[in-house]
Amino acid sequence: MVFTKFSLSFDSFAKAFPFHFVINRHREIVQVGSVLERLCPEQIIGTSFTQHFQLKRPNITVDFDDIIKHSRTLFILEFLHNGMQLKGQMMYQLEQDVIFFLGSPWVTDTASLAPLGLKLKDFAIHDPIVDFIFLLQAKNTAIADNEKLTAELIKQQIELKAALKLKDNLAKIAKAQAEKLNQSLIALQNTQTQLIQAEKMSSLGQLVAGVAHEINNPINFIYGNINYLEEYTQYLLHLFALYQKFSCHQIREIEEYAQKIDLEYLIDDLPKIIGSMKIGAERIIEIVSSLRNFSRLDEAEMKKVNIHEGIDSTLLILEHRLKGQGNSPPIEVVKKYGDLPLVECYPGQLNQVFMNIISNAIDALDNHNTKSSRQITIATELLVSNLVAIKIADNGPGIPEVVKSRIFDPFFTTKPVGKGTGLGLSISYKIVVEKHKGQLKCISQPGRGTQFWIEIPLAVHTDKENGLELKMGAFELS
Repeated sequence: MVFTKFSLSFDSFAKAFPFHFVINRHREIVQVGSVLERLCPEQIIGTSFTQHFQLKRPNITVDFDDIIKHSRTLFILEFLHNGMQLKGQMMYQLEQDVIFFLGSPWVTDTASLAPLGLKLKDFAIHDPIVDFIFLLQAKNTAIADNEKLTAELIKQQIELKAALKLKDNLAKIAKAQAEKLNQSLIALQNTQTQLIQAEKMSSLGQLVAGVAHEINNPINFIYGNINYLEEYTQYLLHLFALYQKFSCHQIREIEEYAQKIDLEYLIDDLPKIIGSMKIGAERIIEIVSSLRNFSRLDEAEMKKVNIHEGIDSTLLILEHRLKGQGNSPPIEVVKKYGDLPLVECYPGQLNQVFMNIISNAIDALDNHNTKSSRQITIATELLVSNLVAIKIADNGPGIPEVVKSRIFDPFFTTKPVGKGTGLGLSISYKIVVEKHKGQLKCISQPGRGTQFWIEIPLAVHTDKENGLELKMGAFELS
């Protein structure tokens, strides 16, 4: 059996890590990525590391051995020629006695790229900073729209105060203006909700579907070849067993090498490794399928779907949050699924409702200090011949009455700044009530947990002029 070491060519390595560089023990730069080389106004190969970079983090001396000791630390460097911040990892390569820096620029938006002489195409395809910039653009656009609408609202409020100061004979006009302003407030609030939600869903929904698509192709290639790998391995092992059985001469060199590589263990462990790879590939395929099922970007119109598949996809996406963290025990999910027919609905929007409610239940259990078991129960049933009920309950701390009366209000949230927008339950209510002609109720008492009750008909007859027309393919947490 022949084992071969593989390595990337410099061109391939430069494409994967366009901002890398390599220094030797004398701290001289012996290799550099094409983008860094382009940005440097002078010859960089063969010059000192400190001539071009300043070490910002960690707080250590620029010493070869000292850097090796901190190879598991996040490094932040400043490129002295244009002030660009680079973050990444220093990796020591024993064979050549050199250190590789693998990283990328630390940028917060596309506006900061041009002053640095960078373009998005300079980044590697796998670099998450590109996705971050796109998401940040969408967020900034939504915030700008929100500020514009808020400024308009403030302007109308000032006009109202001025009108109220007019003479008594203008009281009727002021009252009419107040009523008109109230309607404007409602319209502006709904418009704010739609604008923010549409921006976030457009970027996040495409990102989820795009990532699922990009993962799907290579994993299908891997999974499709694992069976052949398993079969061919068995052939080779069987052939090797036949050689051992019918070979009359024991060659000393072969015996010594077999002992060196622990041949018996290798023969026993190799099929297990392939089996583990197969299980891992199946798991990735399952996750990709759930991502595509959850996003449903191609299903903006009503469609008959299996409600349970949507719930299961949501739970799979939230699986990492259901596991115990620190001293907190894991959250147990109890499914009590009834026998439901296919339901005609907007699948992506309904999945968003499940995501918002289950995420809020997880947040409530995470913030509830208890050593007892943590549990979320999801039950479904057919109430009458044309009405489906989905009940999502947790055994958390419950909701006070003063809070419960406002949970469906737009922008109302009890979470700290930066942890939620206050749109999750408001949009969930619009999806269930306005889009699906159903009901969304909250049943909760302090100390006795919380249950959200969703009722929707098996088939919905909608009026597009009255409905909230949002193409929903992603999710918004409250």
